[in-house]
Amino acid sequence: MKSATEVLIVGAGPTGLMLALELARQKINFRIIDKKSETSQHIKATAISSVALEGFDDFDYATPFIKTGNATHALVVYAENKLITHAPWVGIESKYPCYFLIGQNYVEKFQEQLLKQLGAHVEWGVELKNYVDKENFIEASVQGQQTELIHCNYLIGCDGSHSVVRQKGNFVSKGKEYPSHYMVADIVVHGDFNPGHWYFFLAKTGFASISGLPDNRWGVLVSLPKTEVYEKGRQPTLEELQQYFDELSPIPGQLSDPRWISHFHTYRKSVNTRQKGRVILCGDAAHQVSPLTSLGMNSGLLDARNLGWKLALECQGVAAKGLLESYSKEQEQTIKPAKLLSDMNEQSFSMTGIISREYRDHLTELMMQLEPAQKYFGGLLSQTKIRMTKSPIVDEFIGLPIHWSSTQHLSENSSCLLAWAEFGKGPRAGERAPNMYAATTSQQGTTQWLFEKRLAGKHGLFIFLTSNNPSDDLKKTVHELLENIKMQYGSWINSYLVVDKESTIENTGLAEIIVDKDNKIHERYGAAGECLYLIRPDQFVGFRSIPLRWDKLQSYLQTIFKR
Repeated sequence: MKSATEVLIVGAGPTGLMLALELARQKINFRIIDKKSETSQHIKATAISSVALEGFDDFDYATPFIKTGNATHALVVYAENKLITHAPWVGIESKYPCYFLIGQNYVEKFQEQLLKQLGAHVEWGVELKNYVDKENFIEASVQGQQTELIHCNYLIGCDGSHSVVRQKGNFVSKGKEYPSHYMVADIVVHGDFNPGHWYFFLAKTGFASISGLPDNRWGVLVSLPKTEVYEKGRQPTLEELQQYFDELSPIPGQLSDPRWISHFHTYRKSVNTRQKGRVILCGDAAHQVSPLTSLGMNSGLLDARNLGWKLALECQGVAAKGLLESYSKEQEQTIKPAKLLSDMNEQSFSMTGIISREYRDHLTELMMQLEPAQKYFGGLLSQTKIRMTKSPIVDEFIGLPIHWSSTQHLSENSSCLLAWAEFGKGPRAGERAPNMYAATTSQQGTTQWLFEKRLAGKHGLFIFLTSNNPSDDLKKTVHELLENIKMQYGSWINSYLVVDKESTIENTGLAEIIVDKDNKIHERYGAAGECLYLIRPDQFVGFRSIPLRWDKLQSYLQTIFKR
């Protein structure tokens, strides 16, 4: 049997399902297969980051995650029976400024529900056996109830750490196995634990953590002695888990009713390239970090969002040359913090020597009392501090604050020098674009989030005006810019004018007007003068400029869209 599709996604875990969602809303012809019979029934990964939740919010589908998940508000750390840190989550600039614990099984369940709403489905019980790159297409052999040859333009490997796509494509994966190994469980715990806290226990003989999950259950992780040999296939028992938990936790807890107990080793590995022609790797197929980072699943979701909009443009035939290749270059930048945290956590949590433990415990206590350290840690776990400023497809233009021509003014409302200085405080090209709860659609409108139902898989052009009564020249510049966008890129870019409550700008129908009643959006984006931001579908700043320059914006857009 033979068939054809634009994109074949192998693997229906969180990464593969996220990519399927991105393609489904763009009406791209794709298939997603998985050799399993259904979504995961066990928790596996437990934490979902603020940025990952923003991704689901972009589909207007964050509510199931929020209602089901357990919101934690602080990290609690004990070192050898002593409480050394009770640090609230800070530095999380997001609509979801806390850390949600939910379990991978729920994530996949909600993703599949949304995928069905978008008119697509997973083909369960279908396994990739082999594939051949025919240069103009990929020929993939899959086995379900029968053998099938699928011709696809792109084959995407989202099939996890044991990826068949990676193995058959001879992708080189390098890294290391950490000496530590662990037990993890989805279980009931009776003890003095607050579900709003995430507990870390640094003990003499190892490490443990406990975190609240849905349905009044808990995720428990304990380290095992490095010298203990755990045979492959051996099933951990409740009694073993209780024994290690008692040794490592300073807070007594009785464990019962396990839904799942597993043993695992940890790794940090990554491929030297994520793309070979028409074959692309995402998530654990491309990189693996220690589960102690709580960033493995979230990094995969970020991969899928980055690749999704680019792959959609490629399938629509409008992507500029090199756009798809930027996926690998950008995500190598975003995974670096997870790799660093992976090494730091594994090294820190596995310390058992007296001197090394003392050093670790005192340093942890000192660092987590400092607000900059708390903000850094919060930004790292939430993924809100991720950046890709070295990407080949991000750029910015910042005009000089001193000039001769009035057409080069950076601001009609304040000094050009002030506008130039303030613009430097806004998010740079390649950084995440902050969402702000400060927007309205009129002077009397209800406050809403800046990106609320505004991106939805498209780019967003946000033009900031600071003059309440703009000059005719400025009006002409804005009109021409918006008209060019609508005529040339209207199918892929939504346009917005961000003004203050006193503005008299007229609505010409070329852009939605957003009223920044308290000037908070202008302040956060460094918009003390007339400027623009082009926000990508994955909520990163693709391009920004001050002053408004169509020629500079057009030049940038030619790196995204075909000329």
